[in-house]
Amino acid sequence: MPKHSRKRQVLHRTDRRVDLGPAGRNLFISRDKQLQSRQVRRIKWGMRVVLALGVFVGAVGLGIFAAFYIVPYFQSEMLLESSSSQAESSASQVDLTTYDEMGLPVYSNEISLFVINRDNPADASYVPDTVEVEGVQVEAHMANALQMLVEAAKADGLALTFTEGYVSYGEQEQRFQAEVERLMTEEGLTTVMANTQARLTVPMAGECDQQTGLCVQLEGDPETFPDSRTCSWLRSNMGKYGFVFRYPEDKEDYTGCTGNLTVLRYVGSENATAMAQRSLCLEEYITYLARQ
Repeated sequence: MPKHSRKRQVLHRTDRRVDLGPAGRNLFISRDKQLQSRQVRRIKWGMRVVLALGVFVGAVGLGIFAAFYIVPYFQSEMLLESSSSQAESSASQVDLTTYDEMGLPVYSNEISLFVINRDNPADASYVPDTVEVEGVQVEAHMANALQMLVEAAKADGLALTFTEGYVSYGEQEQRFQAEVERLMTEEGLTTVMANTQARLTVPMAGECDQQTGLCVQLEGDPETFPDSRTCSWLRSNMGKYGFVFRYPEDKEDYTGCTGNLTVLRYVGSENATAMAQRSLCLEEYITYLARQ
């Protein structure tokens, strides 16, 4: 066999021919180099996979860190900032509170003119926030005004003594039923007539303004009190502190109750002045404002 034929056979068995380039030149690469090349490629692919896994793990770790540390941190900062803003807003609202000429805070009519009567009844669930002043429980908003009224009267030589303040639904119900029974027993009235008559002096439970806690009753006889020095002083001075007579004389058609000047009602100084100027009781005044 010729030498060049044997050489081709050896090369064919041991090497691989690769065609490179447009010139059609052929290169022969040994199997060792081919194996080395494959190993290099595998290593490169392995490094890429490891790098990709590293990036993925890093991204997951960063996401977990952000979710459990960074986000809660910023949320807490936002909550603190929101709380601070609310506190500043509340503080500004307190600063914006207005006061009357006596130095008493001026409340909205939703507070000062809240009323319980036949047209605006309240059930047993309504219980105002009360504090004790001069031995009686009163609605907290009127406490300072009542204390100042008492001190002003005392400075002028008068002692204001209160027998009642806030009256609960249950207490008023007992009082009304007691008056109904008295009228039936002492005056021989029927149940219907006794109920009708009783409402003129003792309102039914849920229809009594003393359930607001904004009324107080002075010690004294309702029949003789209008001629007393105390009553005269109240006419001249109580409006400055936000008080009016709850059941003025000759206003039964509006109040539904017989005139009784021993019952005072807090309405705020501005409303008290307006009511005195127009000679209006509370029911009339509320209707007057609704028409404005």
